[in-house]
Amino acid sequence: MDRFLTDFQKYIENHFFYDKNIIWFRRCVYSLLLIKMLFIWPEISMFYRHAISVRTGSFMPHKLIFLPIVHHYYKLYWFIACLILILSLFYKKNRWLYIAVFIVSINYIFIANKATNSGDGLLNFLIFMLIFVREGASKYSINQMINNALLILIQVYFCLFYLSNAFGKIIKPLWRSGDYFKHAWNLYYYANPSFIPHWFFNPTLQFITAWSVMIFEFIFPVLIWFKPYKKPLLAIGILFHFGIAILLSLPDFGLTMAIVYILFYDFKQTPDNDLSGSAISDSN
Repeated sequence: MDRFLTDFQKYIENHFFYDKNIIWFRRCVYSLLLIKMLFIWPEISMFYRHAISVRTGSFMPHKLIFLPIVHHYYKLYWFIACLILILSLFYKKNRWLYIAVFIVSINYIFIANKATNSGDGLLNFLIFMLIFVREGASKYSINQMINNALLILIQVYFCLFYLSNAFGKIIKPLWRSGDYFKHAWNLYYYANPSFIPHWFFNPTLQFITAWSVMIFEFIFPVLIWFKPYKKPLLAIGILFHFGIAILLSLPDFGLTMAIVYILFYDFKQTPDNDLSGSAISDSN
């Protein structure tokens, strides 16, 4: 255990996430939230009336949209919230802006209410962690170690998410036999029949697909840490999650999972944008 803790401490101190990883990860996370907010904007009145009818408890900043003064101006709030997200895509190193995005994210979950899924919880978790992640951290600095600790935590959480899903699937007879997909493809509120090829209903292919999913979710958390397997696993995983986004009624979940892959990808840093040797200001 002592050796493990020592090795982990060295990894936290010496590992380095390039700015490209952080910037693109942040932009993709915030862009997905913006898309989701724009998507429900035409029906915001219906969502708001439903949410306000079931919302109880004290009003805190994370429930800002439910303050009585906002009841008649929730559309203006939604516009300002979307504007904050747009600014966050271009304005770097502003922790207050990142906190505002997190508040917007929580309010979105409260408003969307029953229309949310596990992808929304994961996205909100990522937005919270990004409050404390800073671009431009110099090597061996406190900011670098904070970045490492938080981003590695996201990676580990992501891998544990895969493992828990894999264990949950393999103990279910429907997954082991492949019959899960026979039922899933016929649930028109869950699957997207417009994009499902007819040969996906073949029992043999359903069996192969089910076991391919389970095997992938088992091996990804183990092999992703080894460089020779990283690119193939990321390529397979992107196809896997885009398949979920297209074939199932979970496009946001599939995209959220795919976005986390940015943290596993090794960007080649050029001298012009390599900030590893530059100091940054902690004024924000």
